[in-house]
Amino acid sequence: MFFFIGIWGGPRRKYASLKFLIFTYSGSAVMLFGFLALYAWTGTSAYPGGPSFDYDVLAARIPNLALPLQLVVAITTFVGFAVKLPIFPLHTWLPDAHVEAPAPVSVLLAGLLLKMGGYGLIRYNLLLFPKAVSVLWPYFTTIGLITMIYGASVALVAKDIKRMIALTSVNHMGYVLLGAFTATVAGVSGAVFQMFSHGLAVGMLFLMSGYIHDNTGTRNIDELKGLRGKMPQTVTLLFLASMAAMAVPGFANFISEYLVIQGALSVSYLFAIAIVAPALTVGYFLWMLRRVAMTPSIGPKNELHLHSILILVAFLVPLLIFGVYPPPILGSVITPTVEKWVGTIVGLGAR
Repeated sequence: MFFFIGIWGGPRRKYASLKFLIFTYSGSAVMLFGFLALYAWTGTSAYPGGPSFDYDVLAARIPNLALPLQLVVAITTFVGFAVKLPIFPLHTWLPDAHVEAPAPVSVLLAGLLLKMGGYGLIRYNLLLFPKAVSVLWPYFTTIGLITMIYGASVALVAKDIKRMIALTSVNHMGYVLLGAFTATVAGVSGAVFQMFSHGLAVGMLFLMSGYIHDNTGTRNIDELKGLRGKMPQTVTLLFLASMAAMAVPGFANFISEYLVIQGALSVSYLFAIAIVAPALTVGYFLWMLRRVAMTPSIGPKNELHLHSILILVAFLVPLLIFGVYPPPILGSVITPTVEKWVGTIVGLGAR
């Protein structure tokens, strides 16, 4: 990703790629320290078989580790995965990376790299350190809540459509963090489903931002007025992708965000403040659509090629299918797995 941005990125590609490298490798270094400490602490003579990095071996040994040591490793690994997710205040590399990256690279960044952070938080923090999570979950969920609201608030003032979409990623990843550390079936299922639906919705939006920039020469929202008359099919798809990102009912994102908020409310009614985040998201997407689609058209039509439209439709169709009928992925795959995870966590004393 460093080379993709640094070689093929925009005018500030060197700055963005170096910032990406510093943030991600610093987070990885902190996480490495945690895993090395875990390797040493669980490799003493008290544990037969000697030191090990094997996941199952560590899962069996960690419950016998002193709680302060579990907390140290849980926090260091959290930092490493939080940078990749990313969450506030470790997110500042993401908007710059997205703005400078070519559109296809932004799709990879949003659809794959960010999910590594979410996967790591669930697979390692939540499942390996349940006792530590039972202490840390109020802090982690609060950070997730702040990330949701902060990402949406900053997106309200973004003028570059691609930066706005990047901040939407920050907003959406806050849901993942909040849902995961509720340690409830609804919350964790919503977090996993949010990673899936976010990759499709935001990936589609990033592709569209690239297409629009190529056709108009700008990503400035104020300069994209009248786009509906020049690119009617494109604007229709932009409207649908924005509806998905806003979590409008009928799209997969609605179900994932609903499950996260349901899981959070089952833990504490104080999380009702999470409702602010989707309201802000609706606000800035409607602000963008009003300027792009609802102003008079100036200039000739310049519609996308058919193959570009078909690629966008390929992103849209799963969002609609699983938004209307989620059981094939949510009921058959995600929820049964999450129920096993949560049963293990609760059995070890976590929230």
